[in-house]
Amino acid sequence: MNMGLEIERKFLVHSGLLPKLSKGERIIQGYLSEKPMVRFRITDHKVTIAVKEYFSGRRRFELETPPRQLTEEEIEKLLGLAISPPIIKVRYKIEDEQGLIWELDVYEGENKGLITVDVELPAEDYPVQFPSWVDREHEITEDRRYNNFNLSRRPYSHWI
Repeated sequence: MNMGLEIERKFLVHSGLLPKLSKGERIIQGYLSEKPMVRFRITDHKVTIAVKEYFSGRRRFELETPPRQLTEEEIEKLLGLAISPPIIKVRYKIEDEQGLIWELDVYEGENKGLITVDVELPAEDYPVQFPSWVDREHEITEDRRYNNFNLSRRPYSHWI
């Protein structure tokens, strides 16, 4: 199990400046509980479950299980247990010159049109060098509308 404190920042992007994207991973993400937040992610018939607790700003506690193979029946059951409609997105991982991994999410379904990127940092005051395609003027780390749980309850297409 993966456990620890995570420091993450999230931004909108300049879609016209994005590099060529390849090797994306399709993710179906749903929630079993809001407090504590219990999330499942299904990728290629494998599931990971995470328990999260948010602190202040960019810090949160996260405990994540290792991936486990699922049958179609188990996937359907898990989707049926979700407390809100699961979100679907394709995730691309882009490494920068600093060695940071930027996780770019291109949303589908009712969140189509939304593209976000987040980066996990080694420290809250880590000096980030932003790729040109990251819209650093539109940091959404603390904007709850862009939280994946909230996107599952009130999709992007309902508020743009």
